[in-house]
Amino acid sequence: MGRNKQRGICHICGDNCVLSFEHIPPKKAFNDTGAKVYNGKELLEKYRGLKVKYLNLQQGMGRYTLCDKCNNNTGAWYANEYCEVANKVVASLNSEPLYHGYVIDIALNDIAVLPFIKQVITMFCSLIPYESVVQLGFDKLISEKENNKVNTELFDIRMYLTPIKTGQLSSGIVGVLIKNEFNGVDYAKIVDLATYPFGFILNLSPEIELKYGTSINSFLKCTYNEKRNLELSLTYIERLNEDVPLPMVFKPLPN
Repeated sequence: MGRNKQRGICHICGDNCVLSFEHIPPKKAFNDTGAKVYNGKELLEKYRGLKVKYLNLQQGMGRYTLCDKCNNNTGAWYANEYCEVANKVVASLNSEPLYHGYVIDIALNDIAVLPFIKQVITMFCSLIPYESVVQLGFDKLISEKENNKVNTELFDIRMYLTPIKTGQLSSGIVGVLIKNEFNGVDYAKIVDLATYPFGFILNLSPEIELKYGTSINSFLKCTYNEKRNLELSLTYIERLNEDVPLPMVFKPLPN
C-alpha cells in the first residue's frame, strides 16, 4: 500500500476500504494547484499570529473520503456539469467589478442543474461524517445517478461568489451563532465550503434563515437530463481574514 493510501469508511456507500482522493471541487474547476491544510487548532493559532505547521497537498484541495467506485461514478455523473458552470461563471465575471456585498446577475443557458447540485452535495459528503450523510439521505441521492428524492426540509444549500484566493473546507459540522431580527441569537449547524468561484453553505438548521448566499435547493426538483436557462443573483462575499478563512467569518454585509 502506497504512503498516500488511506483506509476508512467511504462517505457515500459506507464500505470500509482503501479510499481515493476526492478533489473538492473537481480538478477542472480551478483546483489543480497546491493547497495548505490546517486542522482546527492550527487554524486558530494561525489566526492569533502564531507560526504553525501545515499539510501541503500538491494535487489541490480535497480529502481521502471516497472509494474508487463512488469517486469514479460521481466524477462521471456530476463533476463535468459543475466544471462547465464554474468556467462559464468565471468567464462572465471577467468584465464585472467585484466588491464585497455586491449582487451579480449571471445568466447561464442549457444547464443540467441536478448534476450540478449533486456535485455540490458530493463535496459536502466528503466534509461531514458518514452517519450524517445517511441521516440526510445523501447516500442514496448521490449513489443513484438519476435520483432526486431527498427531504429538503432537513437542510438548505446556499450559494455565493467568493474571491479567487479563498479556499475553505470546513471539515465537520460547525455550530455558529446567528443574530436574528429580534436582536437575539440563534444557534445554527452549518458546513462551510468556499472554492473559487463559488462558496456554499450547507445549513442543517434550515428553520434559521441565513443572510449569506442564495438557496439552490430548488435545483433538486429537476430531473437528471433536464436542462434549464438560469438567471442567478449571487452575492460576492469576502471573509474577514482571507489568509485565515475561518468558517462563516465574513465581513459584514452592507445594509
